Formats: sequence, C-alpha cells, structure tokens
Amino acid sequence: MTIYKEVFQAISLHHLTNLSLVDYICRELSASLIYRKGLIPSDLIQDVQCNKNYFLMECLKDMNCRFCSMKSPLFKVLSDAELELINCNKRHVVFRKGEIIVKQGAPMSHVISFTSGIAKVYIEGSGDRNLVLQFIKPTNFLGAPGIYADQVHYSSVRAVEESSVCFIDLHVFKQVIRENKRFAESFMELISWDGIFNYERFNCLTHKNIHGRLADSLIYLHEKIFNDRGNKIALSRQDMAELTGMSKDSVIRILKELEKEEVIENDGSIIQVKNMDRLIKISELS
Repeated sequence: MTIYKEVFQAISLHHLTNLSLVDYICRELSASLIYRKGLIPSDLIQDVQCNKNYFLMECLKDMNCRFCSMKSPLFKVLSDAELELINCNKRHVVFRKGEIIVKQGAPMSHVISFTSGIAKVYIEGSGDRNLVLQFIKPTNFLGAPGIYADQVHYSSVRAVEESSVCFIDLHVFKQVIRENKRFAESFMELISWDGIFNYERFNCLTHKNIHGRLADSLIYLHEKIFNDRGNKIALSRQDMAELTGMSKDSVIRILKELEKEEVIENDGSIIQVKNMDRLIKISELS
C-alpha cells in the first residue's frame, strides 16, 4: 500500500514522469491495489516496462474522486464540480490489519468511503465483549447515526485486513447533501437499507438458536462480503463469534459439525460453503 504514498509525493512535486517512481510502481505491481482491482489488463503485465506511463496515469486517475473506480455508488449522482469539492476535502489513509479506523464514542468529523480491504463495524460492550454489526468492503460508504444528531460515533470500525479509506470532511458532505436533492435521497436510501439490515440481524440474534445464527452469518459472508473472492470466507473464529453473538468455542464446534455433514469445507482459516441449500434450510428451521 506504500505505492499510494509514493504517487502522492510525485503529484505534489509535479514529477509525473519520474522514472524511479514508475519503476517502483512496476516492481510493486503484483501486490498493488490498482492491479488487484483489475484496472490494468493482464496482457500489459507481461511487458510493464513498455507501459510504464499508462500504468502511472491509471494510478493517478484513480486517486481523483472524479475518476476513481472504487468510489461509492452514492457519488454517481454528483456533478464533476461536486466531486472535485469532495476530492479537495478528503484524506486517503491506509490501515494495517487490526488497526482502529473509527473509535466508538469519538467525535465525528468525517464520513468514510471504503476503497480496499475488509473491516468490521462493531459495538463495544463491557468486559471486552463486542458485537459485530456488519463487515464493510469496497465500495461501501460508512456514515453514522450521529451525523445529524450529536456527531458522535456509536460504533467502532477495525481493519480485518490491510485496508484503505477516504475520510471526507463532514461539513463538505452536508453541504453537498443540501445542494443536491438526488444525492440527499440516495443517502437517505442508504441509511434506510442499513437500518433494515440491522433489524434483520437483531431478529436473527434474538430468535434463532446458535446453529441458525451461524448459518445466517455464513450465508451473509458468502453472498455479500467474500462473493468477489471466490467465496472463500477468511475470518478469524473470534470475528465470527462476535458476528453471531456466540462464544468462540461454540463457533468452532458447530463449524466442525457442518464440515462433518459436508455443508462447508473448512481448510484452516478458510471456509467455503459446499451445500448452500442445506445451509439455508438450517437457517430457516433454527
């Protein structure tokens, strides 16, 4: 992810054709966010030395909100001028695995557009007991209930893997909402769907037994979070426990049962659903 820092330095110094920078980008190609997103055609990778300028310009374009391929769908209704306003009032930050992105109880100064990686949104309980509300990934947008209330964060966000986000100034975000009716409606729709999702989650946690809760969570992770990664669910057992409101030991035990019944395949830290119909039935009957 240090690739971004190098490019930002190049922009500020106007060294857009700096060969050492381009060489660095090419060397980091296989691990770069830009390559993982598929912005660069695979056939160009075979001869990156002949396509350095193309690759560099794609990196630079992707950092501007007007051209970014990883911006939230929420921003599609904005004009170029509005996107430029947001672009001038945002900060792109990379977080290592395990680092806190947002702290529950902290004052809210920015909203967040998620651009890479996976993070968990959770409520901090007493005695280090947390409840995961949801996982977020590109191109999710993360507002908060406190935006138009007391401007306080009511949940924490932690990177599950190396992740990057854009922090957008809250005052600028509110300004765009006031001036763009379609954007305001899109944001209200987003908040509404988030509320519906949380109602469904709490219904699951309070009315289903532990088998049903884990089945629901596996379906959610399979269809919504890891659907663009070959449906390979790569989460710690602790994260799954916090998502289901169960103990870590219970999660491990039920996963072994599901593996024995050939509902899932459990390869170390990677889980794959083998029998979705059976998993759905467990969810419905539990």
